[in-house]
Amino acid sequence: MRHNTFHEIFQQVSDAPIKADKIAILKKHESAALKALLAYTYDPRIDWMLPKGAPPYTPLDERLDQQTRLAQQIRKLYLFTAGPGPLNETQKNLKPIRREQLFVQILEGVDPNDAKVLLMMKDRKLLYKGLTRNLVAETFPDVVEGWPE
Repeated sequence: MRHNTFHEIFQQVSDAPIKADKIAILKKHESAALKALLAYTYDPRIDWMLPKGAPPYTPLDERLDQQTRLAQQIRKLYLFTAGPGPLNETQKNLKPIRREQLFVQILEGVDPNDAKVLLMMKDRKLLYKGLTRNLVAETFPDVVEGWPE
């Protein structure tokens, strides 16, 4: 069974004419990975330990069936962030150049549109109409619990 990419889900949200439809689409695709992705984007307590903008990388050829799903990579995103708690030993000991290399590996291994989602997430701006922190808060109150206003 083919899973929707995050880009496809967010494009559906963007295309939905009213907020209730946008919420319904997010709820339909609710998963731990989707909630984590939204938290990594909008939680102000999380700091990305990567430079702004896109690093040089080669997008995956979509014709190849070798891509991993971004949902499978979500568990690795802690390597690129700090907060809300203290850094663990892996985060502390990871040299910035190695951190960037690992990030590029993920970008090069996922669907090219989801790589763009990952870059937008890192820069805290998902460029999909109506996909905002407020929509996330209304759709998934558990995701924003504990966030400062």
